[in-house]
Amino acid sequence: MIKNARFVPVTYVPPSRKDIGGRLLIENYNIHMTETTSKLLQDAELFGLTAMGDGTTICKYPLTNVLFAGGYEHQALIDVIDSSDHMAFGGAKDARYIASKIMPLM
Repeated sequence: MIKNARFVPVTYVPPSRKDIGGRLLIENYNIHMTETTSKLLQDAELFGLTAMGDGTTICKYPLTNVLFAGGYEHQALIDVIDSSDHMAFGGAKDARYIASKIMPLM
């Protein structure tokens, strides 16, 4: 890649940190989710889909990860859910809670 740097026009301006953390990040996310969803749903009628979830705590923040798998996409992170409110009222990240978060996404 560095060999090709000499062919860049003099007028080229690299993206700003705001562009990278904003519009380019959103565009990259949208492209990734479109490709992932299309691979996940490819032949879903034939292979079916598998829903998975787990509870995790990162830096004292309780989260629930929702993943799906299909015939051509072996793991796709669909959502990360903040479980703070549930845990604040004494709830647990058990199978019933995780299933209640996965079911609306199916």
